[in-house]
Amino acid sequence: GGYYANYFGTGEFFQQDLSYTTVYSDVQDKVSDKIYIIETKGDDKVLDKNVQRKKLATVEWCKKINQLDEDNRMNREWEYVLLSETSFYGLSRSGATLEEICALNKVSFAESSGRLF
Repeated sequence: GGYYANYFGTGEFFQQDLSYTTVYSDVQDKVSDKIYIIETKGDDKVLDKNVQRKKLATVEWCKKINQLDEDNRMNREWEYVLLSETSFYGLSRSGATLEEICALNKVSFAESSGRLF
């Protein structure tokens, strides 16, 4: 995969204190038929309310991107990954590739919104 940054991977959301903020992904990785928006967080930050709001906003954003024509989304599906330290280092030590780590840590719309479907 190739790491790259661009302003296409940005979004907005309201933080817990109701301030409006712009979201920039930590890393974007283009892997085979997917583009992963990867957010890295320390284990103590994963459940933070603002991280959870950002997670929901980014998953909704990816859902909208995936509704575009393939040409307008680099001919790939976009997915959001919330990656904790423990998960990254544990899977890395086990020999997992970045694509495998992303697949195991991708966030679904149902998970991010607390809905079953």
